[in-house]
Amino acid sequence: MTRGRWQWYLTRHRLRAPRFWPLPVTLLGAGLFLSWLFPLIDREVTYYGDELGESFFAHLDSGSMATLLSAVAGGMITLTGLVFTAITLAMQFGASQLSVRVVPLLGQDAVMRWAMGTFMATFVYTLMISVRLAVSQEDYRPVISMFFAILLAVVCAALFFALVGRVTTVLNSGLLLRYLAAEGRKAVDRTHPNGGRTAGPAEDAAAPAPDHAEPVVIRLGTPPRHGQTLIAYDDHGLERVARRTGARIQLVPVVGDFVAQEAPLFLVRPGAGPWVRRDLTRHLLFGTTYSAGTDPAGALRAFVDIALKALSPAVNDPGRAVQCLDHIEDLLVMIAPRIAGRQAAAPTAFRHRTRSWADYVCIATDEIRHFGSASMQVQRRLRALYATAAEVCTPEQVAPLRARLATMDAEVGAQWPQDLDGRLARLPDSQGLGTETGDTRNGPAHRH
Repeated sequence: MTRGRWQWYLTRHRLRAPRFWPLPVTLLGAGLFLSWLFPLIDREVTYYGDELGESFFAHLDSGSMATLLSAVAGGMITLTGLVFTAITLAMQFGASQLSVRVVPLLGQDAVMRWAMGTFMATFVYTLMISVRLAVSQEDYRPVISMFFAILLAVVCAALFFALVGRVTTVLNSGLLLRYLAAEGRKAVDRTHPNGGRTAGPAEDAAAPAPDHAEPVVIRLGTPPRHGQTLIAYDDHGLERVARRTGARIQLVPVVGDFVAQEAPLFLVRPGAGPWVRRDLTRHLLFGTTYSAGTDPAGALRAFVDIALKALSPAVNDPGRAVQCLDHIEDLLVMIAPRIAGRQAAAPTAFRHRTRSWADYVCIATDEIRHFGSASMQVQRRLRALYATAAEVCTPEQVAPLRARLATMDAEVGAQWPQDLDGRLARLPDSQGLGTETGDTRNGPAHRH
């Protein structure tokens, strides 16, 4: 497997949303199997050496063992109900208070899936061992089965602590924002790696040059079963297809687009047979939600959604919006030099659109700038964000920041008619309202 194919395999594995039920069902099946296997081993142990059972359980009779196993089984079914309640609470809180882009991350969380499966598997295992103990002969002692049940109880206790920590992360907006920021940084490293790489197979920030040849339009057709939102594509694989067929291929949607049924996916010149469609679409990955781990724009959108919820009249929490701007600033500072250092790619047979620095600035700040116009600390934090981003920008990249600062300056008089309020609103502040004088550094408009 070549490096390009291996990278595409890893990307698909990383971004494809795991279903919730396969892992718990697998663990449940493993519990049933072990409840059959360990009693067989126990019978062999009892047959070849009764003294082994006596040395391990000298003061426990069959009734005591059954009582202990029943207590473990009862505790496990209670913990299973707790896991279900925690998942429901996390999803409800994420959808109502944060963003719908956060919900898939919660539903696919490995800790919750392992906790649900392990608790149910332990319940079934201990229940089956108790039944076998009740119907077996009096000289049967479940030595190994009992030790394994105790081990499962210890594992379940550790998973319970991990589950409490994960639910605390969901309910604590600061911890959840840190988790989303970590996903966003991974997406930046994956899509914009350091080192000034070339712009991949023909990345175009604008529309490609017109071609006189009439293209063949490859449409979506039957919607994919995993969703219709484009979350990744294999640019190297599509380039190989284009070279093999001798065609020029253009990907129409960008990552994050919802592709409707029969919407165009590819433009192929000078033409292609029907067999090319399957060869092209297998290099695309679709999902249900454009989440924070998909690419940097998805992470920025998640932060913007949370900030807009915080700025809504029903919530009115500008402090959380400022927290979102902290992490948005962090991502923009990572993205700016990587886009500036990206070299232009030579013309290739596969072309696609990519987001520019101005696109990222628009996605990250414009909606917050509109909805936070009545919040002084949001306005001051935005100005500080633009100033910090300008420090790592090239002179060409400063233009989008300067344009937004000019718009904010023009709106200050209408939004803050009093002199004091207008003066405060014009000052950048990395904390929103940390000090009256704000940050002492100059903004990008003065520096460039």
